[in-house]
Amino acid sequence: MGFDIPQDLRKMKMVADERLKHMEILIAEDEKNIGDLLVELLADEQRSITVVHNGLEAIQLLEQRPFDLLITDLMMPEVDGMEVLHQAKALYPDIQAIIITGYASLETAIQAVKEGAYDYLRKPFRLEELKISVDNACERIALIRENNLLLENLKRLHTDQVEMESEPEEESPGAASTFMGADMFSPLMLDSGANSGTRTLDELERLGKLRQQGVITEEEFRRLKEKLLNRL
Repeated sequence: MGFDIPQDLRKMKMVADERLKHMEILIAEDEKNIGDLLVELLADEQRSITVVHNGLEAIQLLEQRPFDLLITDLMMPEVDGMEVLHQAKALYPDIQAIIITGYASLETAIQAVKEGAYDYLRKPFRLEELKISVDNACERIALIRENNLLLENLKRLHTDQVEMESEPEEESPGAASTFMGADMFSPLMLDSGANSGTRTLDELERLGKLRQQGVITEEEFRRLKEKLLNRL
């Protein structure tokens, strides 16, 4: 049995999903033709790609604003790719990085991994190889974001528990407990103006799954759904 979710909530969730998937990518490559080729290869409506042509410019840009993914050549003028990676990780510990180089060695590969590189590709590499590496890195970034949001949700859950204990409601303990359990597993919680609506939609979807699994009764589902919609 399905349930109706307001159309505006669906739109809020679509916006939230797009925000989670959007990636800011910085490419540091001193060979302009290669940089242009990488932009063409990796272009996607969910990705904003910026290209610089030396390591110093890459570091200066990183100091100005955050990026989700760094793709850097190892050998570049002024500052090499390893130093760019080091500075990027110092500024943004969760940033993912892919090192590309024509001067690969076991030692540099090990050093790149120690510095926190996600992947290490040797030139000449197949374009599909880089594309797969970037796609996998973006999936990892999205997972990290979702985990961070889940942690925020759990913190909010703790606050809700304290409030519910201090101000008990007339609902049965079983219903309240079930609602909190469903809320705990809500995957997204945004810190924007769409916060309440998006979270409500996620909880409604999760409640529907709990009802289908027999975890909550139809009456509990009806009451909790009404309570969620009253938040709006």
